[in-house]
Amino acid sequence: MSISNQQVVFSRGIYHGLPTFPEDKKNLTAIVAGANGVSGAYMARALGHAPERWGKIYCMSRRPPAVKMPEQSEFIQSDLLKDPKELGSQLMEKGVKADYVFFFAYMQAPPKQGGGLWSDAEEMVRLNKALFVNFLEALDIAGIVPKRVMLQTGAKNYGFHNGPPKAPMEEWFPRVELEPNFYYPQEDRLFEWTKKHSIQWNVAMPSYIIGAIPGAAMSLAYPLAVYASVCAHLGERMDFPADINHWQNMQRNSSAMLDAYFEEWLVLTDGTANQKFNATDGTVWAWEMLWPRIAGWYGVDFNGPVEGADYHEIEIGYKPPPRG
Repeated sequence: MSISNQQVVFSRGIYHGLPTFPEDKKNLTAIVAGANGVSGAYMARALGHAPERWGKIYCMSRRPPAVKMPEQSEFIQSDLLKDPKELGSQLMEKGVKADYVFFFAYMQAPPKQGGGLWSDAEEMVRLNKALFVNFLEALDIAGIVPKRVMLQTGAKNYGFHNGPPKAPMEEWFPRVELEPNFYYPQEDRLFEWTKKHSIQWNVAMPSYIIGAIPGAAMSLAYPLAVYASVCAHLGERMDFPADINHWQNMQRNSSAMLDAYFEEWLVLTDGTANQKFNATDGTVWAWEMLWPRIAGWYGVDFNGPVEGADYHEIEIGYKPPPRG
């Protein structure tokens, strides 16, 4: 086997098989938009682990960083819902340059009365399309043309929030258009903008993301930790809030740190240009194994599903579901 077909990997803490990169990948600049959220903060952290490769990291978000940022980073407080001219002027004043762009900015619209988290699909599109469109227009105004733009979307690309999708979910699947989905206009703008500038793009689609960032509510770790802490304080058992089907149902997650390492590799690899990639940790798990373990971490007992209990069922409004 020739050396060109080999990949040298390394470990950092609990993360193994991480890629190495050619020595000519050095003194790169990056913009991380949405750097104060779970994904963006871990992206900045991953890039910060390689100061010889990433000489400057511009971290953009509405709020100041909630955690320590890398030494080679510069925070730019910015609201991507503002006029792109204002954002572009801000980037020019800061002298921002970028070889690569990582976009994670996200806004959660208030759900409709009695609806689920993403029930106001139209408002989700309005807000999150504007974030991305304004950001790209600001880059134009500031004269910033990166080599590649990485947009992170997620499993809603397959309509899993509308019901069970086909499995395994594969990147070539057609769009699920049961209702508006802000991922799709974001993708359309990404394709248009990168084609206009003759540059490359990537879309990464992780599953449920687990990470620990203050103020980032969309992480399953937080409510579980709060519930377990309260049970420990009261000396009560952790009750599993669903039936036997959910207790044994197979789950997959994406850790924010591993996502970030993957997305760094994604943009720096020539063979991945202009493609979409799913991203999960690969470990399949079920609550029947994890629930007792969480209880053990907090020193409490637990209860699994209760046979014959009156569980509240939520019916997905789409028939047939995304899988047909």
